Amino acid sequence: MNILILHYRPKHLYPPLINILSYLDEHNIDYRLLSNDDFRKTNSKTLNKLLNFWDYFGYTIKCFFFLIRKPKNVLYFESVSAVPLAVYNRFFGLSKNNILVHYHEYFSVEDYKRQSFFERLGRKYELPLLKKATWISHTNEDRLNLFKEDFSVLDKSQLCIMPNYPSEKWLKVNRIETDASLDEIKEPIRLVHIGSLSFEALFLNEVLDYFGNDDRFTLDFYSRTDNVNIIDRINSYNNINFLGSIDYNNITDLNGKYDIGLVLYKGNSLNFTFNAPNKIFEYLALNMDVWCSSKLLTANKHMIKDSFPKMLMVDYENLNSFDITKAIERKGLFYKSSPYICEVVYNKLLVEINNSLKV
Repeated sequence: MNILILHYRPKHLYPPLINILSYLDEHNIDYRLLSNDDFRKTNSKTLNKLLNFWDYFGYTIKCFFFLIRKPKNVLYFESVSAVPLAVYNRFFGLSKNNILVHYHEYFSVEDYKRQSFFERLGRKYELPLLKKATWISHTNEDRLNLFKEDFSVLDKSQLCIMPNYPSEKWLKVNRIETDASLDEIKEPIRLVHIGSLSFEALFLNEVLDYFGNDDRFTLDFYSRTDNVNIIDRINSYNNINFLGSIDYNNITDLNGKYDIGLVLYKGNSLNFTFNAPNKIFEYLALNMDVWCSSKLLTANKHMIKDSFPKMLMVDYENLNSFDITKAIERKGLFYKSSPYICEVVYNKLLVEINNSLKV
């Protein structure tokens, strides 16, 4: 086994992990993924807590079974996945293992106090692993800089950036070669939002109030949410629809069906303020313009105005001041295919893995 991957949370909820595994498959890298894909939930908080502890115990035992086989590389995701490795290191050591770490999110010291017990436990015993790691990555430079401040003892040579981009395969399903309508967005303007939904964390109310029952727009939501209040609110408008969840690998089927993808996070924490969500790059790969919340400071670095598809920052609290006519205008602009593909990013990770195999 060339690489053991520890990712406690369910694989299907994390597109970057799906892409990494596909990339490793394509390069014939022998790996084993250990995760908790059987997410269980009951109406009893006590039972849920017991099930969580049982699942985590099972995850830990599985990790120990594979760690004793001494895989050359161990890649773990997030502090929540680190506990088995930290315990193994305490008793047996990891001198013969190449440790790699990636964080989907950034949580400050204060943020960790509000995370799950297992997340807090992992962070508490994680430092010895980080000191041994040859690769520690965050999704963007801003988050990595915050992480540097939290762990000033780490060497800069250990730290990397690994953004959440889609595969270059997404670019191959675009419609630019066959559909001249990309040169112009016509009414009704077709909007889409893919991902989690919340009245508290997203500018959902603002968007529904502004676009609802306006025949110049259609708006579809794809989400795993089962919140009845949100679903009923969305479906109360004649031009807005809740269409349920969509599998990550099926998002490319939406190619050509929408003009603009929405990113609605309010930026209620450092994690979201310094975030460039993967949906930005997925929308762009499918030739959609992107209207992204202006509260996401890191996303602002990816703004596109002089070509299309565009990536524009929008103040969703003041949509009345947003010039939609100007936003959708493409006259005089040229088409530019999205440059954001994961293969370029993961190649650096593969180099690190291959280097360890030569030792």
